[in-house]
Amino acid sequence: METVAWDRRVRQAFGAIPTDRGAVRARLGGQLPAFLAEFLIGAYGLQRASELVAAHWPSARRLQALKYQLLKDGTLDVLDYLEASVDLADGAPKGRLAAFQETVAIAPALLDAWPDLLSGGMWGRVSLSRTVERAAPAWLHEDGFEDETPFPEDAGGMITDLTVVGFEPYQVSVDVGAFARARQGFSTEEWIDLLLASSGYNPRWIRSHPQGRRLTRLYLLRLLPLVERNLNVIELGPKNTGKTHLLRNLSPYAYTVAGGQATPANLFVNLATQAAGLIQSRRVILFDEVARLEFSRNHATLSLLKDYMESGQFSRGRSSYGADTSLVFMGNLDVEGNRPADRYRHLFQVLPSHLQDTAVLDRLHSFIPGWELPKLTPDALNVGLALASDYFGEVLLALRDWAYDGFWTEVLRRWPFRPGLTQRDVVALDRVGRAFFKLVFPDGVIDEEVAVELLSVISEGRQRIHDQLVKMEPGEFAFRPVGFEGVPVVSDDALAVETERDRVMNRSPQSGQSTGAAGSLDPVSGGVNSDVVVIQAVMAQEASSRRPLILADEGLVGVDSAWHTVRFYLDAHRHSLGLDSRVRWEGLGVQLSGGPGDVRGRAELALMLGVVSAWLDHPLKPALAALGGLTLSGEVTVPPEMLALTMAVLSRGRDIIMLPSQSPLSLIEDTFAPHFPRLTLVPIDTVEDALRYSFRK
Repeated sequence: METVAWDRRVRQAFGAIPTDRGAVRARLGGQLPAFLAEFLIGAYGLQRASELVAAHWPSARRLQALKYQLLKDGTLDVLDYLEASVDLADGAPKGRLAAFQETVAIAPALLDAWPDLLSGGMWGRVSLSRTVERAAPAWLHEDGFEDETPFPEDAGGMITDLTVVGFEPYQVSVDVGAFARARQGFSTEEWIDLLLASSGYNPRWIRSHPQGRRLTRLYLLRLLPLVERNLNVIELGPKNTGKTHLLRNLSPYAYTVAGGQATPANLFVNLATQAAGLIQSRRVILFDEVARLEFSRNHATLSLLKDYMESGQFSRGRSSYGADTSLVFMGNLDVEGNRPADRYRHLFQVLPSHLQDTAVLDRLHSFIPGWELPKLTPDALNVGLALASDYFGEVLLALRDWAYDGFWTEVLRRWPFRPGLTQRDVVALDRVGRAFFKLVFPDGVIDEEVAVELLSVISEGRQRIHDQLVKMEPGEFAFRPVGFEGVPVVSDDALAVETERDRVMNRSPQSGQSTGAAGSLDPVSGGVNSDVVVIQAVMAQEASSRRPLILADEGLVGVDSAWHTVRFYLDAHRHSLGLDSRVRWEGLGVQLSGGPGDVRGRAELALMLGVVSAWLDHPLKPALAALGGLTLSGEVTVPPEMLALTMAVLSRGRDIIMLPSQSPLSLIEDTFAPHFPRLTLVPIDTVEDALRYSFRK
C-alpha cells in the first residue's frame, strides 16, 4: 500500500494518536522506554521533551548529581516510576522511585487522586521535597531538666523527611470502544499490520520472509499476555529475536525477572512486611533467561507457582490472595537451520531441573516457536506511522475488560473444542483464543479464513506443550490431537529426531556400540527425567597391559556401580556364556555419552552388550536399544521409569527395544505402537537370551 495513503487512513481512524515510531526512538536516544518517550513528545513536543529528559531523568550517569541537587535545593522533580505501599505499623504510606532508587514518604492526597499508584505504580513527573529538622537529644526530656535548657549545636541528631509532594502521571486514558470501531476501517491483514507496527515491528520486513503471513500471527502471540488475564506463555528460541524487547518497551505494567533468584517474598507476599510481591503488583511478569532462574526455597516457591498458574490464587501464611498477572517464560534454545537442535529429547530440556515438572508445564497455555522468528535487523524495527506505544499498551490492557463473551461464544459454536480434551487443554485454548480474537477482531466481525488460521496457531501452541509432556511422561500423558473441530491440527514436533550419531546406530552400528538409557526423579518437582545413553566400547589394536578405561559424560550417575556389576558378572560367568576365549579387560576402553541421569538399574544390560560386542568384534542389530538392570547373579531387572526410558530411546529412532519379560509389555504396546509402527519389543528372561538375540547370524 502506498505510504501516504496509508498514513492518511490511519490518521482518519485514530486522529492525533498515531506517531512516527522510528523518529521518536531515534530523537530521544533510547534513554527511556518507548511508551514514555512517545508520551513526552506527544504531550510537550520534541524540544520540550528533550529538555525534560535532560533535566529530570535519573539516568545512571546523572543519578548522583540529581540527588546532590535535591540535597542543596530541598526540592526536585524527576521523571520516574512511582509505586506506593502502605505500612500499617508506621501508619504512613511509602513510595518507591525505581530509577531514583529511593523509598520516600508520599502525601496521602496523591493516593486519593491517583489510586493506581497503590496497584502497581505509574510513570510520571514526581515532585520531591526534602525537609530537615534538628532533634533534641533524649536526655533533655528526662526528669530534672527544663525544656529550655540550652544544648550544644551538635548535641542532637538530624531528621530528614523526603516526601513526594506532587505527581503528574505520564500515562494516557483510552477508549476501547473507539479502538474497536476504528477496526472497521481496515481489512484484516491491514489491521494486523497496524498491530505489528504499533508493537514496534516493521510489517513489511516480516512479510518479506518466506513464511511471512504465518510470522505475522506468531509475532502477535507475544502480545496476548497483556490482553488476557492469567495467560501463561513460554517462548524458546535463539538469541536476538526480540523475545523481551516487545513487552519491555510497550507497557509499564510488564516486569522482567532476568535469571537470578525468585523467592516467595518477591514473587508473592513478603510475610515479614506484608508487602505485595510482583505477581500482585504487575500485569505481566517476564522470566527472561529462564535457564538461569533459581527458586529460593524450591519446594515452597514451586508449590505456590503451581497453585497460582492453575487458579490465579495462592496462600501465604494464614491468608489467601488472588491476582490476574500473566506469566511469560523466555529462554534461549540452540537451533540448526530453522529447527531446534537435534540433541534435545524434549524442548523443555533447556529449563532448570526444578521447572521440568510436568505439573508446572501443563499449566502453560501456549508455546511460541521462537526458532521460527528471524533475528532482528535495523529493517525489522524501521517502523513509520503507528499507534503511539503508551496508547497501544494501555489499549491492550483495557482489552482485558472488553465485553467479548458473546462474540467468543459464537466462535466456539462454529468451531467447538475437540472431544477428549483435558480441562487444562480447554482453559488454555479458551484464554489464548479469546485474547487473539479480541486483538484481531475487537469489533466482533469475524473473517472466517483468518479465524481458521488463528485457531490453527492457537491449537498448535497448546499441542506443542502436550507433545513435550508426552515425551517426558508418556504414561501420564497420552498422544492426542488438541484444538478445535474443523480446524487442522498442526504439530511441528517430530516424535523421533535423529542426530548424526543416531543415524549411524539406526542403520549401520559399529562393533562395541550399544544404546541404553538413564533416568532420575527430580527431588524438587518430582518429575521424571530420562535420556538416551550411548555406549562405545573399544579394544586396543595391540596387546596392552593397561587396565580398562571408563569415561562418562558429566551428569551421568552410577557409572562405577554399573561397571563393577557388569565386570563381575562377565568374569564369573564367562564359561557358561561361552566367552572364555574372548574376555580381555586389558586395553578395553568404554565411553558413556548422554544423559543426564542415573544408569544404575537401567543401563547395565546395554553396557554388557557393548562390551561383548567389542570382544566379538560384532555389531549389534541396527536401531536396537537395551533397557534393563543386571544383578551380580545375572538377573535382568525391570528399570524404574520404564515408559519414560522407552520414550527416550524411541525419540532417537531406536525401534527395537530389548527389555525384561517382566516389563509392562501390554502398556508399552498400547502407549507407543500406534505412533511408532515399526516398534518391536524383544522380551528376555536371561543374559543368554540377550546375547543369543543380539549376535545370532
